[in-house]
Amino acid sequence: MHTNHVRPVRTVRPLSRQLDLNLLDLFETIYRTRNLTQSGSQLGLTQPAVSRGLARLREMYGDALFVRQQRGVSPTPFADSLVGQIAQALEIVRATIRRPTFAPEHETRTFRVAMSDIGERLFLPRLMTCVTRHAPRVVVEVVSPAEGELRDGLASGQIDLAVGYLGNLSKQMHQRRLFTERFVYVARRDHPQITAPLRREQLRELSHVVAGPTGMLHAAAVEKVLSSPRVRACVALRVHSFLGVGPVVASTDLVSAVPSNLAATVAEHMGLQLLEPPVRFPTFEVALIWHQRFHGDPGNEWLRAMFASLFGGSAF
Repeated sequence: MHTNHVRPVRTVRPLSRQLDLNLLDLFETIYRTRNLTQSGSQLGLTQPAVSRGLARLREMYGDALFVRQQRGVSPTPFADSLVGQIAQALEIVRATIRRPTFAPEHETRTFRVAMSDIGERLFLPRLMTCVTRHAPRVVVEVVSPAEGELRDGLASGQIDLAVGYLGNLSKQMHQRRLFTERFVYVARRDHPQITAPLRREQLRELSHVVAGPTGMLHAAAVEKVLSSPRVRACVALRVHSFLGVGPVVASTDLVSAVPSNLAATVAEHMGLQLLEPPVRFPTFEVALIWHQRFHGDPGNEWLRAMFASLFGGSAF
């Protein structure tokens, strides 16, 4: 007949009950100063508190650790064997509560920024001039995701920052306005139907190009006005890229409502005229958007500050 012997279950005490980080701090300070009074002064502890702490350390390790000498204390050989590991453990813990920093001149980080083609044309020349000067090892990668991909990318950290006319993506997003933008009309300078300021009635006779960069709200805002009962304009061409609008308008009789900064940038060298809209298009906010998770990230903060200093409230 076999008898089953059941081993008693060994209760493992939580590490927090076995070990007090304050005691390790006390150990390291005593080891460094070789003086209990000086250690207490540096740690803000009374002499009785230091004595109690040292008694707990001795009990925990089963060793005297520090022996009184004529002046101060001296570590035992066992204390000598512990000091390196304790110092390393304390440094690891301290590093977890030390706020990270971002030193642009030394960083090698890659930032992924979501923006439209118009954003690339307007933002990147000045942005990269500044980045290459102040953060020569930083890489900027531009992406143009759809709205769902943008939202997921910002939440996961795959996309660091979005800039443009994006609306409210979610309650977890932070938003900072850079500037307010408006739409103006562009047409070729020798357009046969445009000899005076545009009138609302003319819009029904003019064929339009509407641009709608992926993930942005420009196209919806323009088409809502053009299709309204008071306007009923014809849309002959829809494109994803704003940068494609200028060449098309310059070589045809089509017209287009585009953001004013882009219009001012391309009009002169493409032979375009800028016209005030005879109908009211909504103004819109060009903003920075980032996720709550990365609000305190030093690198993200640095990039946001650079955008704000370069483009906040300023004309191009």
